[in-house]
Amino acid sequence: MPVASLAQRGWAGALDSLFLGLTCAGFLELFRSLGGEITFAKADAVVCLLVVYLFYAAYISLFTTLAGATLGMQICGLTVVRLDGSLPDTRQLLWRSFGYVLSGAALLLGFLWALWDEDRFAWQDRISQTYVTAAVPLSAAGSLDIARGRRLSARS
Repeated sequence: MPVASLAQRGWAGALDSLFLGLTCAGFLELFRSLGGEITFAKADAVVCLLVVYLFYAAYISLFTTLAGATLGMQICGLTVVRLDGSLPDTRQLLWRSFGYVLSGAALLLGFLWALWDEDRFAWQDRISQTYVTAAVPLSAAGSLDIARGRRLSARS
């Protein structure tokens, strides 16, 4: 099955960034409404970056492990599959989550790696032995869509 294009994955990542930004903004507003104060000191900047990274890690880990894909990927019609085209198991999704967290900790280098990788895989793809595709996974290919009277395949 074909690997999703960098543009497709980029749009999904942009949506995920938007959702994550809105979540952080909501948290910041809640913090301020409860009497918290953030100044432009070095310590505050470090704490803010750490909180944003922790939100990122939680968002990525929860959606990837429990739903199989982030919200942005789901909206863009992208699916995570094994190298053989079937759906990954929980262990692989946990490794994928770890790869996402590692890529984020390395200042997005793990994501940029896909620009030079011959298969267009990022670190999380290599670590988990999975990748992102816009095609229907092979495990869903065996089901019949009775309403439309067509058989789903990995190429649809």
